[in-house]
Amino acid sequence: MIRTKTKPEPVSRNYTPERGLSGREAERSRELYGSNRITKQKPPGFVKQFFRNLNDPIIRILIGALVLNILFLFPDIDWYECGGIAFAVFVSTFVSTVSEYSSGRAFASLYAKSGETSFEVLRDGRYVRVPLCDIVCRDVVKLRPGDVVPADGILLTGELQCDEASLTGESRTVKKLPEIRLTEVLAAEKIPEISTEDCGALFRGSAVCSGEGVLFVTRVGDNTLYGQVAAQLQAEDIPSPLKERLTRLAGAISKIGYVSAFFVAAAHLVNAFWLESGMNFAVMLTRMHDFSFVWSECLAAMTMAISILVVAVPEGLPMMITVVLSSNMKKMLKNGVLVRKMVGIETAGSLSMLFTDKTGTLTTGALTVEQVCTGRNRYTSAQGMPAVYREEVQVCSYVCGGAGNATERAMLAFLPVKKPAVSGTTEQIPFDAARKFCGAVSGGTGYIRGAAEILLPSCRTWLDENGNEQTLTESMRAELASIIRDAASRCGRVLLQGRFRAADFSFLRLYGPEQASLCFTALWILQDEIRPQAFGAVRECRDAGIQVVMLTGDNEWTAAAIGERTGILGTSWQIYNPAVSVPYGTELVLRGQDLREMNDETLVSLLPAVRVISRVTPTDKSRLIRAAQAAGHVVGMTGDGINDAPALKGADVGFAMGSGTDVAREAGDIVITDDNFVSIGRAVLFGRTIFQSIRKFVVFQLIMNLSAVGVSLLGPFAGIEHPVTVVQMLWVNIIMDTLGALAFAGEAPLTEYMRQLPISRKEPILNIEMIRQILFSAAYGITLCMGFLTSSFARYRIGRGDMTYFLTVFFALFVFCGVHYAFTVRTPRINLFAHLAKNRSFLVIMPSVAVIQLLILFFGGEVFRTVPLAPETLLFCWLLSLTVLPVDALRKHFSRKRNP
Repeated sequence: MIRTKTKPEPVSRNYTPERGLSGREAERSRELYGSNRITKQKPPGFVKQFFRNLNDPIIRILIGALVLNILFLFPDIDWYECGGIAFAVFVSTFVSTVSEYSSGRAFASLYAKSGETSFEVLRDGRYVRVPLCDIVCRDVVKLRPGDVVPADGILLTGELQCDEASLTGESRTVKKLPEIRLTEVLAAEKIPEISTEDCGALFRGSAVCSGEGVLFVTRVGDNTLYGQVAAQLQAEDIPSPLKERLTRLAGAISKIGYVSAFFVAAAHLVNAFWLESGMNFAVMLTRMHDFSFVWSECLAAMTMAISILVVAVPEGLPMMITVVLSSNMKKMLKNGVLVRKMVGIETAGSLSMLFTDKTGTLTTGALTVEQVCTGRNRYTSAQGMPAVYREEVQVCSYVCGGAGNATERAMLAFLPVKKPAVSGTTEQIPFDAARKFCGAVSGGTGYIRGAAEILLPSCRTWLDENGNEQTLTESMRAELASIIRDAASRCGRVLLQGRFRAADFSFLRLYGPEQASLCFTALWILQDEIRPQAFGAVRECRDAGIQVVMLTGDNEWTAAAIGERTGILGTSWQIYNPAVSVPYGTELVLRGQDLREMNDETLVSLLPAVRVISRVTPTDKSRLIRAAQAAGHVVGMTGDGINDAPALKGADVGFAMGSGTDVAREAGDIVITDDNFVSIGRAVLFGRTIFQSIRKFVVFQLIMNLSAVGVSLLGPFAGIEHPVTVVQMLWVNIIMDTLGALAFAGEAPLTEYMRQLPISRKEPILNIEMIRQILFSAAYGITLCMGFLTSSFARYRIGRGDMTYFLTVFFALFVFCGVHYAFTVRTPRINLFAHLAKNRSFLVIMPSVAVIQLLILFFGGEVFRTVPLAPETLLFCWLLSLTVLPVDALRKHFSRKRNP
């Protein structure tokens, strides 16, 4: 039972139900008890968000390098290098901030108009239209069908059928009747405590399905049950798998950078003091006693060390991640998936367990009546149904239900329920999930409707077409039981409708139908059609190694049937029985009651076998998430109600339904705007594509950066102190990073990614095979470059004996190798053109890099230390760089043999 906190509240002596609050009293009430707005965590401003994004682990390394550059090298600082670092930091952070702002505006548009709803409120003796946010405590509000209750309170007059599914998670309407008069509230001078079990209590977020009434407001805004749940969602999010991996990668890269910088600095000092001294110890000592010489060489070593540190860090990575996430967010929005948090996409790609609702996600959510079965006949439409049954249906529907929930709407569509001529006082047994039936007495006759498997054993007679009661024979009972089982096996929902003697009403309400004597009228067989694409989408997720668990309020047999038809259950399954051991490989259908009775250790041990959970409640969801995360899973959860919000917040990625409540949508990471399971599959595919794109970019950048570090480290030993200048490094490091980020961000989602196993939360971005690829490719690149630099043929025949011309050729060779490495990294296939046409940005960007490189060669001059090259020299460079392709093809061939 959920209770709102209350306290004694004085009421003005001038306050009357006929007058309501005056304008001044309403303002006073707002001052004392708050407004009806739900406090939302204020999003950070653009500047604040910009500085928050500077905390990215890779960005922190770049800022550190920039600070070191300025502190230690001032006034001999290289402003080209510092400007390049600052540009990389600014652009990646700025793009990330703009993307997050765009996402926030798209999400806000989902329910921007919710605060514009207005209600009829009694003020100064007359009803006036007041915006939802202006309603205050002690207001008197008129409610009609279709309204959403604006605040917590008490029903004063009228009779309502309310759908509280968003609060309780139970798909049923609840009848609300006045339990307290306003005069009693005035006399007590305080507001009584209310709970969801009180017949007259109304809660914000509930939908009025039928009837009219007057609400006396007791709690508004954050003090409502709705507001209390929303307040619980302000906690910090748990770190996403991507954030954890990036943090570990940044730590590894920084260590590599520091070690590389140390060795490059050491190599420079060894060359300056030992090799250039002709390895003469006396000459070396003389140089070491020259303070100006020592200072200049140490400063030069520090300059190179910081340059290498900058080169070792892939500064394009934050921008690439931002670009790839934001670009895919736009693609997904067109496919019914709105991503509120960019890392939510990548996290979806890492899912290993997904808890999904049934209604509206796997099914259409629209119940239809398949057929109505009476004692002797079956009817697929209202035409031809005898008048006695039509009358019986109309009376039972009128006194027991109304037309509020999906079940009633389906019955109304099958057989329009007219207001029958009933007499006498109506007594009711409201529907309850534990009882699984509802009943009423009207005109001296009792009517009952509920779960067929519960009510059928209590039926003793049946109603024939003439309106007479006949004995229900065992053969008829067996036939009806067979119909119920058959309908359940076809995922049908079966309701039994009957009548009973009015004198048995009290007995039935106290003890249930087990010992009652009922007269069978009809079986209603309803279907919630499974979405046509659901089976394929579930199979795709299962092939992707994701354990899909369906959560439903249906009984275990109907749930199992739906699980089979959607592919969630395989051929070998059983309903969980605590007394029976579970054979290996058997899939389980778990009842909600059994779930709540078992301890956490048992739940974690059973979780790998669970596929369907029946009779589940929203409060079970948070426990399931904790158990799955304790087992090491990356967990996804779907939900739409207020009570689902904590589970959506606690999951690694929460999929909120677009038709759900504002609180649920705000708690989720991803909003499924069409409520379709297929869209969840799309989110997983895009997430995996993003992770693959990030990995490709990291491999490409580390190959290039490691090659640059290696050449800078070994160059002095080959007699060339600066094989690549700082400005040239900036071209390779900044321009190639930026363009490379855009190129790999355009990789298309491939269905083959859905045939791979989920990535573990603990698995780093770089796995062993990727590290081998980086080391092998970088080693070949360094060998090729150093072979060129030390070759007399290259220096005097290709380089014409001119050092500037020779180093220009080397610079061209290095960049052309990078372009070809991009092609080898883009696909694990030997065929480098596989799916290339799907990435248009790559097709534009990489040729553009080659063209820009040619322009730099011809027009770079002293800034880039280049001179124009002859056509035959360019051809030689290009052909030599092409050797990267067959060498990498051999690597892929042996890699496939090692990892088939």
